[in-house]
Amino acid sequence: MRPKFTIKFPQKSIFGFEILSSMQSSIACYLLLFFGKILNLFFGFSKIQILAGSLFNLLLNLSIVVLIINLFIKRNEIKKVNFIFFNLLLFIYFPTALSNILSNILYILKIIL
Repeated sequence: MRPKFTIKFPQKSIFGFEILSSMQSSIACYLLLFFGKILNLFFGFSKIQILAGSLFNLLLNLSIVVLIINLFIKRNEIKKVNFIFFNLLLFIYFPTALSNILSNILYILKIIL
């Protein structure tokens, strides 16, 4: 007999908006990844442009991590097979996103200090 622990997560955000469903979080992650890879090509080579690119990548990867955590919390909304098939690439990208967050923070601190 396993005890069933349930955590009640809020259904509305701080600003009063509905929290995204699992499918919406997945689609938003894929869109952020797609547009992030395209927009990274436009950052330049000067120090301020590299700093702006690092800040952009930090914010992008933080958003992706939050969306992946949200879709994992809301995973019961879709079938298990569809959930795994649709989100497998995001779960593979998750450690990379965490690594990118850490490297961008270290790079920003290196430039500022």
